[in-house]
This record gives sequence, C-alpha cells and structure tokens, in this order.
Amino acid sequence: MRTHIKQVSASVRIIETLLSLMILLCISPILVLKAIYLKATTGQAFETIYVHSGESEPIALLQFSDSKFSNLLGLLNVIKGELGLVGGQCQYAVLPYHDYLVRPGLMSFKQMHTRMGISYDQYVINPKLNSSAVCYLLATLRCLLGYSLSSTVICSTQKQFRLFNVTISNITMGDAISSVINSAKTPQCDSYAFVNADCMNIAYKNEQYRQILNRNTHVFADGSGLRLACKIHHIALKDNVNGTDMFPLLCQQAAEQGVGIFMLGAKPGIANKAAAKMQQRFPLLRICGIHDGYFSAQQTDDVINKINASGAKILLLAMGAPTQELWIAEHSSKLSVGAAIGVGGLFDFYADAVSRAPVAVRQMGMEWIWRLMQEPKRMWRRYVVGNPLFVMRVFIALAKQTMFNRKPEPTAKSDQLQNASAKFQNANFAAAVEQNFSMLGKHAPQVNHKKYQWFFLKIKLNQIAKRLLDIFGSSVLLILLSPLFLLTALAIRFESKGAVLFSQTRAGQDNQPFTMWKFRSMFKDAEARLAQLQSENEMRGGVLFKMKQDPRITYVGKWIRTLSIDELPQLWNVLKGDMSLVGPRPALPSEVNLYQLSDRRRLMVKPGITCIWQVTGRSNIPFDEQVELDVDYIYQQSLAKDIQLLFKTIPAVLFARGAY
Repeated sequence: MRTHIKQVSASVRIIETLLSLMILLCISPILVLKAIYLKATTGQAFETIYVHSGESEPIALLQFSDSKFSNLLGLLNVIKGELGLVGGQCQYAVLPYHDYLVRPGLMSFKQMHTRMGISYDQYVINPKLNSSAVCYLLATLRCLLGYSLSSTVICSTQKQFRLFNVTISNITMGDAISSVINSAKTPQCDSYAFVNADCMNIAYKNEQYRQILNRNTHVFADGSGLRLACKIHHIALKDNVNGTDMFPLLCQQAAEQGVGIFMLGAKPGIANKAAAKMQQRFPLLRICGIHDGYFSAQQTDDVINKINASGAKILLLAMGAPTQELWIAEHSSKLSVGAAIGVGGLFDFYADAVSRAPVAVRQMGMEWIWRLMQEPKRMWRRYVVGNPLFVMRVFIALAKQTMFNRKPEPTAKSDQLQNASAKFQNANFAAAVEQNFSMLGKHAPQVNHKKYQWFFLKIKLNQIAKRLLDIFGSSVLLILLSPLFLLTALAIRFESKGAVLFSQTRAGQDNQPFTMWKFRSMFKDAEARLAQLQSENEMRGGVLFKMKQDPRITYVGKWIRTLSIDELPQLWNVLKGDMSLVGPRPALPSEVNLYQLSDRRRLMVKPGITCIWQVTGRSNIPFDEQVELDVDYIYQQSLAKDIQLLFKTIPAVLFARGAY
C-alpha cells in the first residue's frame, strides 16, 4: 500500500464525518423502515461484502439485501475512517488487488466518468484530495451532481431509442468513430448528426429537420440533457458521444488509416487554426481542404467541387443545427465523400475562439453553464429558456408513452387477490372509460382526436405531479416525525409484548395486493378474537368492522388511533409507491370480497392515507357514503385538491372527529 493513502488531514476527516452523520441522521427513518420491511418480507435485512483496503485486512461493507439505498450504509465506514466520501474506485476482495492511488471512497471519479458516459476521457485525481478540505468538498460536490444526473445502469444492449420521434443511436464513442471511418471508405455519402437538448427542441417543432435526422446513418446523443432524458425514460445511455470529444479521436483514427478530412464552416480563419492544431498533434493527419461557412447559394456548387476535388473522404460541416443537417441532406448526392457530419461550433473550440469547460465542470454535466457564462447574450435563450422547456417536453413524452403503451404490472402476491383482480379490472376500466367519455360530452366518439388525447394527457400529468408530491411529502414527514416514531414505538413496547409494527395485506390500485404498515394498536391475539366480536359491529353496511369500545385495543393503541399516529408508518408505503398521500383508504381482501360492483370503483386509483370522508366524519360515515365520496374524489382529483385535503386533515386529526 502506498503511504500517501494514509495521509488524510484532520480537516478532511472532520468534514466527512460531520457530513456522514448529518446524512445518516436525516435518512435514518427511511433506513430503519427499510430494514424492518426486508426482515418482515424476506427474513434477511442485511448482507456484508468485502473490499480491499490496501492493508492486510479487507473492509467489511454492510449493505441491504436488495440494492436500493445500499450504498448509504457505507457512510458508517466513512465515519470509522475506512473509506472517504469520494476517492479511488473500491476493489472487491474476491478480485486481485492493485495499488490505490488515493484512499477508496463511496464515490469515485472513475465510476462517475463511466456513469456520465465519458469513460474515454482521461481523469486526474487531485493529489491534494485527502489533504485539502476545499479540494475534498469540491470533489464531493462534483461527484454528487454527476451521480444524480447519471443512471445507475451503465451496461445496455439497447442499440437505439426514440425521443420526440427522433431515432437516436445508443453506442459507445469507439463504435461511433468506427462507423464514421467505415463509411468514409465507401462511395456512398452517409450522413451523421449530433443532437443536444437545443437540437431536440428544434426537432420537436420542425418536422423537416426531424425527418432528415431519421434518415441519418447515426444520430449521436450529445450532452447532459440527453443523459437526463434517458434517465427519466429508464434508458441506459452508453456514452456521451459529442463532437468536441470525438474530433481528436476521429483525427487520430483518420491519420492512422490515411483517411482525408475536409473542414467546412465557421468564420474565416477559424477552421484553419483548428486544422493546424490537429495536424500538429497528429503529423500523419491529412486535412485535404478548408473553407469557411460564409458563402452564398450561388457559390455552393463551387464549394462542392472543391470538396470533391480535394480527395477528402470525411466532411465536417460547422454551420449550426439545423442548417448543417439540411445542407448535407440537400447536397449529399453531389458529394464524393463517404461520411458527412454536422459538428456545430466544434471548430471554435479547437481554434481557441471559445474556451471549453474544464474537466471538473464536464464531469458534473454542467458544460452548458460554462458556455452561458462566456456568451450570455447569445446563449441565454438556448439554456435559460430551452433547458427547462426540454425537460418539460421529456416528461410530457414520458406521460404519453406511459398512457398509450403501458405494460401490465406484475400480478398479485396471493391467489385470492389475483383471482379477484381479474374479475374487477374489466369493470374498473369500463367504469373509467364511461365516466371519461361522459366528461367529454354526449358525442364523445366524434370528439377531435387531439382534444381527446390532450384530455388524457392532462390526467397523466396530474398523476405525475401527484407522485412527485407523494415522494416529497412522505420523505419530509418521515424525517420530521422520526422522534415521534421512536416515542410511539417505546410506548407500545412498554405496554404490551409483541412487534411494534403491524403489517397486513391490503388491496391496492386495480385490486393488486401490497403490504401495509401500521403501529400496532391491538393486543397480539386481536385477529383471533375478531370472529367473536362480529355481532357487535357498529359500522352500517357490514363491509367494515368498527367498535367504539373495541376490547382488543390497548391503552396506547386507543390514543394513537385517536390521533391517527398508528397510520404514520404508511408514509413508507407512500414513498415506495404502493399508496398515495391522498386517496381511498386501502381495503382488506375480505372486505373487497363483499363489495358490490359499484363499490369496486374505489379500486381504480392508489389507496391513500387520507381522503374526503376522513376529513368529514371518518368512521361516523356509513360505508356506502364513503364509497360515493371516494368516487367523487377519483373523478375530481387534482394536485390542488390533494393539497387542500392534506391541510383539512390536520384539524380532523387534532379534533379526532369520528376516530375510533
């Protein structure tokens, strides 16, 4: 082991320890609930893996038995000083050991390069990483931003994907360069294009540009915007194939294989400077010709003749999108080159007319901020307006895809709910279609298709907003209420023996089963005593069982039921996606079996912690009226209504109206 790995300054140790403790404190409720859930469902909450430490003894890393949140447990190793928050790539102990350049970390630049799709780009670990607090904090920030933008899946067999009706190739930088070189050796002109967020915004509205892109041999995904879009759409994008990184690598391959390049575009003199720099770097490189981009339509034929006479096999055209792609599409039949590529502002970078962002900025996917700082007047509309617009369109595209191409979810955990689900789903779907058509008007079948599509799109956008509210709300509440969770657990355990948490199988959306969690408010034998008490049921309708003086409820249980504290663990179900903050209460399978056909409408959406009848009387409302209130919510739901119901829930809980 190299001695400088041990040289970690006291300031760095203090910073990483404090950061780790703060993170663990904030997420501890989530980690505890996850451990309880895994123990209850799989019987095993944790597992241990070992990585090389550089010393004789390996480092033992505690992880959850499934992948989610597993790396967060490594913060314990950071607190002990065995790992850094950021450092060298951990080496598994089952593999041969190679010397660490710096102390291993939970995050590493090597892995971030791979996840950001720039593994072809060299990275340098700052030798002061573990001795300078400033370097350490900046490195940690860079890794956090890079990891948040990138997908956890870095291997993919998917060769292409579609976004905004544009087919984009999902290939590595090496494969992209090989394709261009191979095309250069053919008599036919193959066209290539790079697309970033700005290009995709243009393609979203410009059908001609979109069609031309789809006729290209390859369209390469360029920039962090495309990587973020792929992450949103659950696509594992291989590499960030951008022209600026490709240019020197392509020149190297062209020099080695004797393939000539013609550089067309940019301001006068810019291409010459870029060419001179590449030829200095690769002496065997043949730049067959150069011409600026400032020529008239009447001069086009002369420029084409110059390209053909040069003997070049690769044409790099720098005119900006979509002009360069339109020019190639219009004149490709006249060109004798084998490959024509639109490269945008590439020549400006290598002529030093525009400086490129440092590697540290590119690692975070923030190169666009560097460009904006350099040319704010020219670039503000592209980035300040264009980037949020692009992200919004990505989510709209996801909503459409989910709405019209939705695949069925895995079926139930139990035969009882699985059979019931098959019976109810058709009824639920028919009821939904009938209701939606009635909302569109009496002549719904003749309604304009775009209006019909937009109607359902608004529904889907509302669902996305609702899910974001659920994730944010449940996460914040789990953190803020963690002291109350602890006190409640201690009180329950002090009064009676048994598990603190109580789990039940409940019917979720479309009658799919899930495990719902509550604080235990009854004695251990409560389920066994239920049959003896059925005759004393005080809930009209016979579906639900409620008793104001239920003898199965403990003293602590009475209080936590009155204040609805027993329902708080369901925030974990909300975070997982089994439930929502607002929605019909989840029913037991036995209750669902007693539903009338009209009652089954409650199963059309995710169940929730609170809904209309919870804030207007709770258990005092008969079951049939509860169903009607739930159905009213289903057809009137919106983000604003959910927020309104959440605020109404607070006084309903404090005054304990109808709670027993």
